[in-house]
Amino acid sequence: LIQTGIYGLDTIFLGGILKGNLILVEGAAGTGKTLLGVEFIYRGITEHDEPGIIVVFETSPRKLIRDATGFGWNLDELQQRNKLKIIFTSPKVLDQELRSPDSLLLETAAGMGAQRIFIDGISLLRTLSTGNGASANGNGADSYRELLQQFIEGLQRENLTAMLSHEILTDQEQSAALEVAEFLADTVIILRREQLHRSIVRSLEIMKSRGQD
Repeated sequence: LIQTGIYGLDTIFLGGILKGNLILVEGAAGTGKTLLGVEFIYRGITEHDEPGIIVVFETSPRKLIRDATGFGWNLDELQQRNKLKIIFTSPKVLDQELRSPDSLLLETAAGMGAQRIFIDGISLLRTLSTGNGASANGNGADSYRELLQQFIEGLQRENLTAMLSHEILTDQEQSAALEVAEFLADTVIILRREQLHRSIVRSLEIMKSRGQD
């Protein structure tokens, strides 16, 4: 089992998540997906000595480090100790990196002995599947599924425990993309933020976790 180290979450998982399971965290904007992913990496390093990588597409590393400081997490220090690497890139470059056997990303992961990776905003990969190939066969969901499968295979080759965040949007194409991601993921965590009377209630649901009760 892999222990997330996040307070209360391992108890819900009856001890942790099965090693090798691909973890998908989904939710609307503001539900805490990035925070959950960053803590997954941070606790892995500080509590289980498992170096980690954080990949971001839209949030600048400086802002991520600044926001983490508010929780008492010194990501800068972990980077200096080569226990953490924060990578700011584009979905296209990341896809190419994971397809290449001699990619810089995987070389970095191997060099630092990385065991965990968090990729924030996996839904942005959908833009890569809506090019000429998708319009030719008329089914963007199929090409997105193929893209995600290849992407996941690249992560699994490096024996990285991966957590991916996926934003929930109302757009029909986005919904189809989310269903594909849910199907391919082994473990699915849904984060919600709902208004109840004058309060905001946050909730976490484990939709599925393969190999676990």
